[in-house]
Amino acid sequence: MRFMLKATWKQPLDETMMALLPAEEARADELAEQGIMEALYLPADQSGAWTVWQCESHNQVQEIAQTLPLYKFLNFEITPLED
Repeated sequence: MRFMLKATWKQPLDETMMALLPAEEARADELAEQGIMEALYLPADQSGAWTVWQCESHNQVQEIAQTLPLYKFLNFEITPLED
């Protein structure tokens, strides 16, 4: 099943968060290679990100999202998509 994840920042981007960006990008690359993350879109205002994931369930999406280095700095909205 496909899911849309809308991630928005809980706070303004700071040095701690900036330092985690390379690890976040590496984790996103891993998820893409595994066929989990199908698409990534960044809004022009850099307020967060929209991603499309292929997962078995809403719970699996949540579990995998928790492995993102920036997870604790983001709010997530998960929406199932119609194929």
